[in-house]
Amino acid sequence: MSDFGALTDHFGMATDSLILIGSTKTPVAKTRADDLDENGDIANAQWFGGGGVEDVTCEYLLKSGTLNLNTLKLGEISAGIGVASISVATSNSDYPKISVTGKIGLETMVAPAGKSNTWKLPSITITASKYAQPMGFTYSTGRLLGCTLEASCEIFEATDGLGEPAAHGVAGASGSISSEWGSAAPTITLTLTETDCVTQSPAITEPQAAFHTHTAKSEFILVRGTGT
Repeated sequence: MSDFGALTDHFGMATDSLILIGSTKTPVAKTRADDLDENGDIANAQWFGGGGVEDVTCEYLLKSGTLNLNTLKLGEISAGIGVASISVATSNSDYPKISVTGKIGLETMVAPAGKSNTWKLPSITITASKYAQPMGFTYSTGRLLGCTLEASCEIFEATDGLGEPAAHGVAGASGSISSEWGSAAPTITLTLTETDCVTQSPAITEPQAAFHTHTAKSEFILVRGTGT
């Protein structure tokens, strides 16, 4: 059936191993400008913006093999298509899942001299298996329950005199890795491998009548690719 299930891979990332499990597409909403009368009522209105740009999201699941995250890119991955964010999650309850959000229908971007309009994710390999996998760090104590990598960049829009999209660009890519830990060890020892800074050392949550959990977070800066 043409109207059943996840069918449209807006970013062209799906493979035999990385399968599409969800897809959405939403036209960018227009903005309204009001012209008021002496009573403060709306005498005239004009709707503008949006153009042909659409917000899109795709969800993928790694069902077999391995995937190096440096094969995934932020930014203008092809003419008219921009990736604004990528989230990668591993857990003890599911296979690795990847969520990608961005826009389609963009104006073709002009890259800075000697640079490209894309950023590769860190070189981290995940495995198609149902277990909590560390990303960007190793650890010697603690019981990992889940790990999430999130990376994003800005998709900038310049508009014309009527408020319609005239040009687009990308900038400012960075990311973070957060982890959740169980209560097996009183301390958690982790060593960064692909991130720049621990922004939150392991914290502890002590709920009522439940086991303790711990969380930690680190951040990284991505370097824009080179090009002509």
